Amino acid sequence: MRIYPWMGFVVTFLFLATAGCSEKQPEKVSPKSYDVHGKVTAIRPDRTGVTLDHDDIPGLMKAMTMEFPVKDAKVLDGLEVGDQVEGKLLVESGKYLIAELKKR
Repeated sequence: MRIYPWMGFVVTFLFLATAGCSEKQPEKVSPKSYDVHGKVTAIRPDRTGVTLDHDDIPGLMKAMTMEFPVKDAKVLDGLEVGDQVEGKLLVESGKYLIAELKKR
């Protein structure tokens, strides 16, 4: 049996060409949850977001006033502008979402 010098190149090329072809599913990263405390300064009329003047959120951000989208309009049930609140903020892929909020 005769082995040609270029066969090693062909075998290596075929191996490398097919090595990246496996279909890996991206890993599912679960959202991080943070406690949030603050004051409601606005509620969107369509009830899809709330503006909070919030305290520091350790490990995430300093105190500030900003609007957050809410997971569901029910999160805002019973809340009014001026209420002191506490709840859970979910962060996933750089996106924020208020998952729960209640009066303090």
